[in-house]
Amino acid sequence: MPFDRDFHAPIIIIIAGARHVVRSVREAAWLLADCWPDVGCQRFRAALAACAAAMEGRLAAAKARLAVVEAARAAGVPVMG
Repeated sequence: MPFDRDFHAPIIIIIAGARHVVRSVREAAWLLADCWPDVGCQRFRAALAACAAAMEGRLAAAKARLAVVEAARAAGVPVMG
């Protein structure tokens, strides 16, 4: 059963002018699935898969966090954290 895992530090991601403070794997997965601007990007798919693996306990939350940051940078989305 999937469960949420907190990040060691939040990520701030700005999409279409909206500021999103992402504190956990579940929040990251929700943001990716709900309003990500470039869903065709390989880094997007890798980040979504990393979040799923982290919620299933197969991957560290820190690795999922890094995948989300890399996806944001690849998509040209402003990210802090």
